[in-house]
Amino acid sequence: MKISIFVALSCAIVVLLATAGCTQTPQSQPTPIPSQTIVPTEIPTAVPTPVSTIPVPAPTTIASAISLPTTIKDTPLLFTISAPEGYTGTSIRVISTGYTNDYKTTIYNPATQGSSQIIDDQSGNYSELADSLTIFSYSTSLDASQNLRAFLRNSGTVFDESTVTSLNGITYTRFDTRTDPFTGTPDETVIYVGNQANANQKGYLPEMIYSVTPGGIINQETYENMIMSFQYYPSKTIGTAPGTETDKPTYYQ
Repeated sequence: MKISIFVALSCAIVVLLATAGCTQTPQSQPTPIPSQTIVPTEIPTAVPTPVSTIPVPAPTTIASAISLPTTIKDTPLLFTISAPEGYTGTSIRVISTGYTNDYKTTIYNPATQGSSQIIDDQSGNYSELADSLTIFSYSTSLDASQNLRAFLRNSGTVFDESTVTSLNGITYTRFDTRTDPFTGTPDETVIYVGNQANANQKGYLPEMIYSVTPGGIINQETYENMIMSFQYYPSKTIGTAPGTETDKPTYYQ
């Protein structure tokens, strides 16, 4: 009986040992690594730069003044003035409102068409001639400056008035008008009236007028240089002053 119990116990122990040997400890499984999601890089959208539609103005070229190699002289009126090459001068007597002899000298290009009619006009009124300068020689007994002011104010043209001092010893009152007050044409017209205190030895003072005409060869700077060259001489020295004498038609003297 003891032997049976012993055998039974031995068998039970063997069975337990066999069972323990067959039991496997479960292996831990590796934690799966989640697959990486590749996010595509967004390509920035190119924003076109707007092209300006505002036109860019072309650079303005300011014409330089024309040289003045010609000297024109009027011996009886005691003056000289410089002019562009090929220019000449004509002096005629004009109708005066007083008991004086007043004159008009036109400095012009002889090639200008239709110039003779304007040059020979004795009315005493300014007539526009392209690329020319008109010089009226008035007696100091006439208040040319005051008369001109009254005329401009009554003409309705817009004008500016200023004083230009000491151009070869002459002080001028300058009038800049937006349009030609004498003919009404839309051309800028500039008038210089000499001061009575600066009259020459014969009692004349200058009134110089020019208009800037469209398509004209002479620009304003050239006209201004011509006016600055105007000069009076004493009676004793005008004869030896350089220059080509103005034409003086006998029937207009």
